[in-house]
Amino acid sequence: MDARRWIGRGIGAAAAGGLALAVAACSPQPAGPPQPQSTGAPTPVPATDAVLSLPKDMYLHLGAPSEWWWNIGTLRSGDRIFGFEINAAAFPVNGWAFTQIMLTDVESGKHYQATTPYLPPGNWDPQHWAESDPSKDWRAVLGDPGNALGGIHVTNPGSGYSGTPAVTITGDGHGASAIATVGADGGISQIVVVNPGSGYTSPPEIAIGGTGTGATAAAYSSFVSMSAPAGDPTQDISTEAQFSDEATLTPVAFDLAESEVGDPFMVWGTGVNSTDPALDLQQKNYYFSLTRLATSGTITLDGETIPVTGETWMDHEYGVFGTSANPVKWNLVDMQLDNGWTMSTFFTVSAGQIPPEGEPHESFTTLQSPDGEMYYVASDLTPLGPMWTSAMSGDSYYTGMRVRIPLFDAELTATARVDGQEFPVVGSPVYEGIGGVDGTFEGVAVTGDGWIEQAH
Repeated sequence: MDARRWIGRGIGAAAAGGLALAVAACSPQPAGPPQPQSTGAPTPVPATDAVLSLPKDMYLHLGAPSEWWWNIGTLRSGDRIFGFEINAAAFPVNGWAFTQIMLTDVESGKHYQATTPYLPPGNWDPQHWAESDPSKDWRAVLGDPGNALGGIHVTNPGSGYSGTPAVTITGDGHGASAIATVGADGGISQIVVVNPGSGYTSPPEIAIGGTGTGATAAAYSSFVSMSAPAGDPTQDISTEAQFSDEATLTPVAFDLAESEVGDPFMVWGTGVNSTDPALDLQQKNYYFSLTRLATSGTITLDGETIPVTGETWMDHEYGVFGTSANPVKWNLVDMQLDNGWTMSTFFTVSAGQIPPEGEPHESFTTLQSPDGEMYYVASDLTPLGPMWTSAMSGDSYYTGMRVRIPLFDAELTATARVDGQEFPVVGSPVYEGIGGVDGTFEGVAVTGDGWIEQAH
C-alpha cells in the first residue's frame, strides 16, 4: 500500500539537466476497485474468488509495469521498540528501480531513512533482479551486499552550479560512475549512481566538479536482499538490508528471519482491483500481503547490534500503478490487532490534496480474521492532529488516523509513536511510520501495532 499502500512511488524521470527522482510509495489504485460490502452482517469473500495463488504469485511477473516487495513492522528488544521498512521496488515501464529503508527508534525518538535509486544496465537488470521461476528459490535483490558503493547522499548542495556537474568517485574499487542533478536554486539536489563498479571495500570519496562551489557528498553502502526456499516462500524468509541515514550518515543494517503464521491476505478480498475480465496485467493492480510474519534477528544501529523479535507485514504488489501524469496519492493505515485480526484501510486523494483534520473520509477496509477469512467492507478514515511538519521537505502530515468500520462495530485509532517518520524524496515525499493502535472491535477493547502512510 504500500503504502497498504499502493505506493504510487514513481521514482525517476530523465529530465533536461539530469535525473529527477519522484518516488511513489505503496498505495491503492485510483481506478475504481470492486465495491465493498456496506450493509448487513459481514460476509467473507469466497476463497474461490481470489485471483492470486502462492507460491506462483510470490515471484517476479515478467512484463509487469511495476512490482515490489515491501516489509514493514514493529520489532522489540526488551522494552525497546523499533519500527522499520525494507522496500525493494521496480518500475520497468519507467526504466528504474529503488529501495526505501528506514528505522524508527522509539526510545530515542530518532528516525533513520534513505531512498536509493537503481538504473539499468549497470545497476539494475529488469529481467533478473528477482526470481521469476517458481521452481527455483525465491529472491528479490537490489544493490550488491559485497560492494560498499550503494548510493550517494548530498551533504551540502553548494551553489552556482549549472548543466551536469562531473562526479568523481575515488576508492579501492573501479568502474563506478554517477550523475549529479542541479536544482532550481543552483545547488546539487541529488546524485544517482549509474554504475556501482566493483571491489569497493569501504565507501569511496566523492568529488563534484562544475561551475559552482561548496557542494559535498558522501557515498554509502546500501542493498536489500530477500530470499526464501522454493515450495513455500512464505516460510524461512531471509531479509537483509543496509543503508546510511540521509541526514546524519548513521549506518543501519538488518538481518531478519521471517515466517508467515496463517494465510495470505488478499487486498480487496480477491487480490485484484478490478473485476473486468477484459483488463490484463498492463491495466490491473494485483496485491496480497503476509500480515503475520513472525520475525527474529538483529538490527545494527551505528555499530550496536541489537537482537529483536516481532511481527512483519510484507506486501507484494504488481501491475499498473499510476502514471507520472496521474500519480497515486493516498492516506492509509494497516493494523495488527491483539485479537488476531489484521486490516488495511485507505482512501486516495488528488496530488497536492490534504484532507481536512477531524473530518471522516469515505474509505475501504480489507480485513482478515484469525482463521484466514477475508472481508472487504466500507469504512471511514479520519485524519487526526497534531500535524508534524518536515524540516527537509516542508510537507505536513497527520500523526493520527481513526478508522470506523460499522459492519464490525469497530472504532480504532492509530497514533504515531514518533512524529517525524518521512521519506523526504525530492518531488514526492511520503510519510510512512510505526504507530500504536487502540479502540474497540466488535464492541470489545483491543490494542495493537499499526502503520500510517500519507502521500500528497
